[in-house]
Amino acid sequence: MNITENRMIRHRNVASKRYSFVPAEIGLAFEDFRTILQTHGANVDGRLFFTMLNEPIAEVMTAELHMGIKENDLTVPAEEEVIFRSYFEVKGLAKIRLLNDFDEQSQAAYWALYNHVKKDNLQQKTPVFVEYKQAPDGTTYVEMSVGVSG
Repeated sequence: MNITENRMIRHRNVASKRYSFVPAEIGLAFEDFRTILQTHGANVDGRLFFTMLNEPIAEVMTAELHMGIKENDLTVPAEEEVIFRSYFEVKGLAKIRLLNDFDEQSQAAYWALYNHVKKDNLQQKTPVFVEYKQAPDGTTYVEMSVGVSG
């Protein structure tokens, strides 16, 4: 797996919400989040990514889910615990791209990033981000990244 340095994540108009779930149920968490956003008038634009807040081997995963929306603002009742950011940017990332078999490759990619940080005596500055992207031909791929310095 190739790791590229000095990458960034940059998005406009992103809604975020923290969830805990069994990893196999991440799709249910994203669907719940999508429903909350749509209920409050947001039009989701297809951008999906999440921040892993614990190691992927945990039985219950805690993650902050992020969805891009078309609107420049979002008002959601406080009890929904949704955060809106007009601009979301993280710089200084080490990144791996996964082109297929995402479930199988994600564990290997996580540990490759972890070992990259340790081997090069870097400091981990962010949790791990996982972005779902589409190539111009419509093919879906995943980028996994972590902020580093040192």
